[in-house]
Parts: sequence; C-alpha cells; structure tokens
Amino acid sequence: MFLPFLVGGGLAYLAYRKIGDVKTRNIAIAIITLITLPLGSAWFIGGINSSNTSKNVVNQQEIVKPDIAGIQKTPSNIPILTEEPTPTSDTRQPSQTWRQQATLVRVVDGDTISVSINGKNETVRIIGIDTPEVVDPRKTVECFGREATGMAKNVLENNKTVLLESDSTQGERDKYQRLLRYVWVDDGLIDFGEMMIATGYASEYTYSTPYKYQQVYKQAEKDASEAKKGFWADDACDSYTAPKTSTGTTTQKTTQTAPTQQQSTTNTSRGTTGSTSTYSNGDKDCSDFATHAEAQAYFVSKGGSPTNNVDRLDADHDGSACESLP
Repeated sequence: MFLPFLVGGGLAYLAYRKIGDVKTRNIAIAIITLITLPLGSAWFIGGINSSNTSKNVVNQQEIVKPDIAGIQKTPSNIPILTEEPTPTSDTRQPSQTWRQQATLVRVVDGDTISVSINGKNETVRIIGIDTPEVVDPRKTVECFGREATGMAKNVLENNKTVLLESDSTQGERDKYQRLLRYVWVDDGLIDFGEMMIATGYASEYTYSTPYKYQQVYKQAEKDASEAKKGFWADDACDSYTAPKTSTGTTTQKTTQTAPTQQQSTTNTSRGTTGSTSTYSNGDKDCSDFATHAEAQAYFVSKGGSPTNNVDRLDADHDGSACESLP
C-alpha cells in the first residue's frame, strides 16, 4: 500500500547524495516528489477499496452459506416423497374418469329415467333402490308413488346433466334391456339413489347379488326408517313393505291409525283433482313440511306449476314451492 512512497523517498535520497550541484539536486528532488505524491495517493486509495471489496465478498459468502448443521439435525423418520401418492381407495370420491356423462330426457318414475348418451336414448334402471309404482300397467298407483316421482323430477330436472356409474356385480342391462347404473348429480357430488333412500322416497333394493354400495344404502334406509322420513312416517300410508332382497327378507312399516282419507279426493275450491297421497287430507301450508324438497314433491304430485299454484305454496309463481324452507 505504501510502496510508491518508499520508492519515491529512495530516489529523492539518492538524488540528494549523488548530485553535487545544489540547483540541479533540488530540481531532481522536486520532480521525484511531484511524481511520487499522485502515484502514491492513487495506490493507497486503491488498496483501501480492494480491502473493503474482499471483506464484502467474504461476508456475502458467509450469509448464503447453507446451514448444513441444521439440515443434518432434521429427524430421520420424516418420509421423503419419491413418487406420486397412491389415489384414495374410497370409490365414492367424485371422479368423472369412471362415470359417463348423460343428458336427462325424462323421469319415468322414482327409480327409472330416460337419458341421452352421445345422441342415443337409453332407459336407465337405478341400481340399489326401489320406489312405489306409478307406471306399471300391471299394478295400481302405489302409496307415495307420485311423491317419489315428484321428488325425482324435482332433483333431476334441475340438473339435466347426470353422471352414470356402472357396477360389474350387477351386469350391464336387466331383462328389459334397461341400463343398470348408479346416478350422480351436482357434478358427481350427490348419489341420487342414496339421497332418495335417505329422504324416505325409496327403499334399498337388492335384486339378486350384493352391489357396490349396498351397505351404504342399507344404512341410509335404516336411518330414514328410524327418523320416520317420507313413506316411513306414521301418517304416510297404512303400511309400506319394501321389496324383497336377495335373502328374501323385507322391511315393513305399519301404523296404528290409518289416515282418514287415502283415496283420491277432489279439491272443489280450486278445481284441481287430488290423488292417493300422504297429503290428501285437505289444504296444506308450508308449515306442514319439514324441507323444501318435501314441499316440492307434494306440489308436483298435485299438478303444481307456475300457472297452477296448488294450495298457494308457490308465492312467486315460479313453480318452486315453499322456497323459505331448508
């Protein structure tokens, strides 16, 4: 850092010792001094900057230096993800990769629908459920049949697009050549069959062999029966007998007191014809229903529409009854 000053001082000393002429000697010393001072100053300042730069580089290296000791202290029992996780084994998780999209054409009854798949119409018999008959020409309209159909229409016609899921344990079609499928709505979030059972509009039905969701459906039926929902209610029907399962067993609900009126009645005050129904005993108000779905099923079963306000349940005449209910 002081090298230029040492060199300049040495040259000035030599000039002083070797040059005898005083004037010449002074001129030489002056020239050496003029050269040494700026060069020495520049050299000195450059040395300071170089020293600071070196210190900064060292500091930066210390800052970014990884904490190897800290990494080594990480517990060895923490798993390291080396591959994608295995998908969940819960087959009821929404996944459109194994469900076929279809467009609803019409609701035949509570357990049968007509759909369009790639432009081809197909009739679908929903796996695992059975609802009271309304369209079988061999049978009369069964108690709660219209309500079950009304509930199916209310749910499915508001979705239009449904997802169909097959079940290898049940085969592709039944003896009537209907597709055998589970039906999912709301983008695959709601199992329509389970919902119908859980609300008391359908019973669990095992045709011949156990199916994929049999235990789920049986539990839904047990819960609906205990909660007296839908046709399990004490005042719904004189009796309701679920269809026989593969074991030949049935689930039957009876009531001690039958409703005072189970046959078709005519509502002369509104000029509308009633039907065999749990709600055939006169005028109804929204307070008579626990949910909007229950009120809507009754409304539809009575022929309700935006232009036919059955029992004045449709306040804004949009075809939806008791919208204030949950």
